[in-house]
Amino acid sequence: MFKNAYGTMFSLLAATTTLSGATNLSSATPASATSASAVHVDVSANDVITRLGDHAVGVNTPIWSANLLDRPADRLIRDAGIQRLAFDGGGVSDLYHWRTGRLSPDPQAAAHDAQGLDYEDLKPQFSFDQFAATARATDSSMLVHVNYGTGTPQEAADWVRYANKTRHYGVTDWAIGEETYFNGALGASMNTEPDGHADKSAQAYATNSLAFIKAMKAADPSIRVGLELAAPIPGTPMLDWDKTVLSVAGSAADFVDVHYYTGAQTDAALLASPQTSIPRGMASLRSLVASYNPKLKIDIGETNSYYQQAPQQISPTNALYLPESVLAMLENGAGEVDWWSLYNKWGGSAESGYGDLGLLASGNVSGDGASQGPKADTKFDPYYGMQLLGALARPGARLVTATAGGSVVAHAALLPDSGLGVLLANNDPDHAAPIDTRINGFHAGSKATILTYSAATHRVTETHGSIPKTLPAYSLTLVLLRH
Repeated sequence: MFKNAYGTMFSLLAATTTLSGATNLSSATPASATSASAVHVDVSANDVITRLGDHAVGVNTPIWSANLLDRPADRLIRDAGIQRLAFDGGGVSDLYHWRTGRLSPDPQAAAHDAQGLDYEDLKPQFSFDQFAATARATDSSMLVHVNYGTGTPQEAADWVRYANKTRHYGVTDWAIGEETYFNGALGASMNTEPDGHADKSAQAYATNSLAFIKAMKAADPSIRVGLELAAPIPGTPMLDWDKTVLSVAGSAADFVDVHYYTGAQTDAALLASPQTSIPRGMASLRSLVASYNPKLKIDIGETNSYYQQAPQQISPTNALYLPESVLAMLENGAGEVDWWSLYNKWGGSAESGYGDLGLLASGNVSGDGASQGPKADTKFDPYYGMQLLGALARPGARLVTATAGGSVVAHAALLPDSGLGVLLANNDPDHAAPIDTRINGFHAGSKATILTYSAATHRVTETHGSIPKTLPAYSLTLVLLRH
């Protein structure tokens, strides 16, 4: 997939909302916190929803962005609490040959050029070994997309063998292709991903994937191999694709890779989606996958608020949306969630404004030449949302039930250090929210560490004291408690 400045992408969640019913925008509007009554926040530490694995929270590192090699990158990854890095180039992944670091010509160049998609502009800027060195330096696990579009099972198996037997990188997760369902099999309007196979059907992808899985696991039986699934929307070719792929290859795979872009255009609708359309969409996906293989895991291999650059993506709105949405996915069946992306590109238009899908700035000029992005490695507001998410969703943490109301959203986790973390979001952009927090099943000490991000400060601050009684407008507050 491209993340524009380079092209287009489809919104899974916008489609999933169609499946589940449109978001009620009136209820999505944050309730005013001007009244004297406090919002009740209830945390049930004994009610465990799920235990997180060792790399539940990750980011994509597009292979066409040289910024991964920037000197500050390692520190910024560690400081954000990021646990997994994905070697992903969007559509470029299905042209990329790991041994040479070069791209095949796009076998569907004419169709893609007609849509403004030119993969020649997205040449790899770092090698697989450089990527692995960054992952090791930051103690991150790795997800790698192998080349399905112009590659072979043998090439993929050789990559696995090189990574894990020759270099001992310990890459556990491998996905076959990247958004292969957008190879044109579902219609000309859904042709954005390179695929050199004569037969581009779901049946062909699934059958070929069996050969990939067999070859890759022969190289290293310990790896997990994943399949590319689209949105499970009734009455659409996407659902047909998923059913075919799962029926043929679901029993041989270890996980499915699904990409989740909300597509909500208003700030209020976006911040409502973690409580509305995301749980519904995840429930549909869980049900579909379990009907073919109950042991098959779900990875959300890409997510963000939207698939094209816009001001909202670098705004406080997206800073709040990032942890709220990722935690909603983890609470509703995802094993890993990878944000798109660490670096992307500055882009947009004079009409819609400019933005960036990256957590960090790339330092580039927009594709239209009209706007200079911030200095490279500048933190956009969503970076701070990732910091608070990483501090809560630690490896081995157990997510527990937390409820709130009005403009306040709560998530909580029992932490591996025997503490309890409570993340409180106030989605009201204009008013502070008084709260009354009750914790059951955890005897908290008198002092807490409090990490706060707000639209007013554009940074994370640390204080120490008791659980706050008031949340600032448009803010995230992480309360870390000990016995």
